[in-house]
Amino acid sequence: MTIVCCELGPGSGSYSQHPNSWSIAATGDLLGDFIDSADGHTLALWDLVRSADHAFFNMEGQVFCDADFEGYPASENGADNGWGGVGWGPSYEPGQAHLLASAGFNLASLANNHVWDYEALGMTTTRNNLRHAGIHSAGCGLSLAEAQQATYADRNGVRIALVCAAGSHTPQSVAGPGDEAAFLRPRPGVNVVRASHVTVLNDSDFSVIRNIAVAQGQDIARLDTDVTLHTGQHSLFWSRWRRGQTTGPPRLVWDINQSDLDGVKDSIREATTKSNGVIFSFHAHESESGTADASVPLPIASTAPASYVITVSKAAIDSGASTVIVHGPHHLRGIEIYKGRPIFYGIGHLTYSLGRSFRGYELPIEWDDGMIASINFKAGVLSNVMLQPTIHSQLSDGEKKLKSDAMPKIAPVGEARRILEHLRKVSSQFGTAIKIEQQGKTCIGVVDLTN
Repeated sequence: MTIVCCELGPGSGSYSQHPNSWSIAATGDLLGDFIDSADGHTLALWDLVRSADHAFFNMEGQVFCDADFEGYPASENGADNGWGGVGWGPSYEPGQAHLLASAGFNLASLANNHVWDYEALGMTTTRNNLRHAGIHSAGCGLSLAEAQQATYADRNGVRIALVCAAGSHTPQSVAGPGDEAAFLRPRPGVNVVRASHVTVLNDSDFSVIRNIAVAQGQDIARLDTDVTLHTGQHSLFWSRWRRGQTTGPPRLVWDINQSDLDGVKDSIREATTKSNGVIFSFHAHESESGTADASVPLPIASTAPASYVITVSKAAIDSGASTVIVHGPHHLRGIEIYKGRPIFYGIGHLTYSLGRSFRGYELPIEWDDGMIASINFKAGVLSNVMLQPTIHSQLSDGEKKLKSDAMPKIAPVGEARRILEHLRKVSSQFGTAIKIEQQGKTCIGVVDLTN
């Protein structure tokens, strides 16, 4: 079994340090096979992607040939975390990477909860297969230092740096720095930002949790303000509780690992000195309230990103990122213009194979929605953000699933308007206004940059 790493430094192509303008097309998770589709509603999207200087997506799965892959499924995976089970995860034939490249995509995140589904060999094989197709990836590596590095892509005279991290990840996938003095080699894996949620309680409720901890045999002297309940052998199942307000209902807060966040900020700062623009990609499913997004109708509370996601995203902009792209939620979340730079708190899917129901459960129609965002800069200043709504299986008859159902398609007027109205609603909490304009047989959204 051989694990091969690839070069992650700045490309050798020429670029202008001060281009008059540059653009990027951005979308979300690859969550279904990418096929060579002849559907005009899909082909028109690739015209949009190719019109940008660079184009980004999240590689949610592995790229290897099933017939000759010699790796093993991990004991944890990004789907159900069935420790010790058979193990599995989405995988795609290498030819699909070439199809993605031919559609115009040249940037991909490999920092997510599925990149370790087949351990180190699956991760590095995926990265190498993307590279062979001409797609630059970031967010994982054979060490923490490598996983934190930016990757650089030169195209159309524009050099873009991509820095990627995951807030939603499996514990087993975390990259490590190693310790040369202790003869410990670096650990391969993902660049993560660890954030643990803590439930803040009033005095009365906290006393109940404290008594449970005492019943577990914990030292009562250490339980004055913070309690961790050991509700399983694995720390992932432990719950954290904190004494907060004197009265009032419980609320969630998030504790961010400062070292992880500092690593992200340092990588972005370095990348700003070597590129025309820096894209920060962040994989984060969590909502602020903890509300899941699998109910019908989609709970509006599930669309509000967890506060740690907002903190990390704004820290990336403060460190010099031109754009922040958050992916992971199975629906579109709001857009914020922060210090003149866009943050997409949930950019949806590129491909989507689950349809309107999965394993007997109805799924929200918003899971089938998506978008491609066209982001334009002039002389380093954000000049335009255009949103093209997409759908996947909504126009099929539903009786028979076709491979083409997973592919994105330009949303017709009615569906496009519904998607954009949803984006308007979930973006309003960030003070973002979106204009809706009909263009032929679809509608587009234009983010108002005048506020």
